[in-house]
Amino acid sequence: MESGIKYKSPYGEYTIVVDDVGRKYRVGEDVKAITKRILGYPIGRRLLLLGAWMSFFFGSVLEYGWGAASTTVISHYGWSLAEGFFNYTVYVLFQATICATIFQRLREKGLISPRRALLFGGALLMVAYYLFSNSFEPWIAYLGYAAIGGIGAGLGYAVGGGIVNKWFPEKRGWRLGLVNGAWAYGAVPYILLYIYAFNSSDFQEILYITGLTIGIGLMIAGLLVADPPKHWWPKDVDPIAARQGKLKSRELKVNPPAVAQWTPREMLATPMGKAQMISFTLALAASLFNVSFYAPFGAAMGFGGGIAFAVGAAGFALTDGLGRPMQGFISSLIGRRKAVTIFYTFMGLGGLGVLYAGLAHLAIPWAILAVATGAVSGACFVFDWLLIADYFGENNIGKNWSIPYALKVVGGAFGGIIAALILTFVSGGTWADVVTGASINITPLAWEVVFWIGAIFSLIAAGLVWFVEKPPTVEDYIKTRIKLNEPIPEEVASKIPREKLQALMQKYGR
Repeated sequence: MESGIKYKSPYGEYTIVVDDVGRKYRVGEDVKAITKRILGYPIGRRLLLLGAWMSFFFGSVLEYGWGAASTTVISHYGWSLAEGFFNYTVYVLFQATICATIFQRLREKGLISPRRALLFGGALLMVAYYLFSNSFEPWIAYLGYAAIGGIGAGLGYAVGGGIVNKWFPEKRGWRLGLVNGAWAYGAVPYILLYIYAFNSSDFQEILYITGLTIGIGLMIAGLLVADPPKHWWPKDVDPIAARQGKLKSRELKVNPPAVAQWTPREMLATPMGKAQMISFTLALAASLFNVSFYAPFGAAMGFGGGIAFAVGAAGFALTDGLGRPMQGFISSLIGRRKAVTIFYTFMGLGGLGVLYAGLAHLAIPWAILAVATGAVSGACFVFDWLLIADYFGENNIGKNWSIPYALKVVGGAFGGIIAALILTFVSGGTWADVVTGASINITPLAWEVVFWIGAIFSLIAAGLVWFVEKPPTVEDYIKTRIKLNEPIPEEVASKIPREKLQALMQKYGR
């Protein structure tokens, strides 16, 4: 349904189109006209995609490079395992909180632009690595790497995802997987550097180089990003025709579009929304454990410095990133829910394979399984975006996405400090060892305990996705609106018989 009214903006003329589920489309304004007005120079959607990709690529090193760098840093400064991995947990806290909550709200209100966010984030990354390379006390690392670096990386993550969703509303699938994958494989060059040229004599210089290169890279990305007006849609694509075409496509048969545009409050009032919060958190905890502990585990099993270790550690990050577009493609063939269930299950079982190959000191099987598990380890990040868009609509995707992503803090706690404490205590350590930084020999039983916890988390997440996270129906939406004492939009109410609507109102009304 088109308004028929022409509106004027600083970027040109546009009209407002509304489809049958209430999604709005702002059609008419040219990409280059918008970017020239905002940035001062015109760029097209390809360069905007490049900017989004770069923001993920350079922001990823703190998260995915930590596992390879941690052994040398912890050993050099004499930290306990718990002190070292508490740094990772604090990093996740700041990265997820800043990008998922604070920045998204400031961005939607127009108080900070993507360009300024990345310029600021790049500067923060340089400061973070300078402080990290001089972390003579753990609190310096917590302030530098974790807090300051976490904010910088979080800004990169938040900007990149938003750019793809806003500028490619008609075809975001593989593009989102492409740029999101850079969050993992962007760290591969640095992981290899940390494996082969990172020891107590030169690690500070390498950390300086890391901070300088990723900081400058993120700043350059800031020159290639800008947000379009809310509800923007490319002027050469008919939004209604595009939607009808999608409805007839194979992908939409297995991934039907949302029946309505859900608000965060409505989403959280459904069993599907609640289950998604839990499954995402559990899968995320397992994924972040893999990211932070696969390399230290391989080193502890005697693989450190070898070819198999390099393949396993760097290959995990590489396939974690490259696997994300593949995951999106597979889900378009067999359906999101079925695909996520398979990926989460494989992550859990693959993690156990990594564990027992390592305990048996089989370097090549360990590396192969680490690389294979990496291909599905990032699934939770891709499908957090895709499932929310498919289930709850696009109008509020930024706010809806930020809610489960903020729970990355909980997953990061297991992937960092909690796993480190379990390893310490099961190996016979005490709180005194944690506080004093005493060296602890991690036992095979301790490794088994944490790996099994991660596997169980993955399998529970898979079960929730399959048995609970089914696409909400029109009836689910109406029931939710009634329970929340909200009016039923006419375009939604018209989709079911009036008698059924009245029955639902009588059953669920207050």
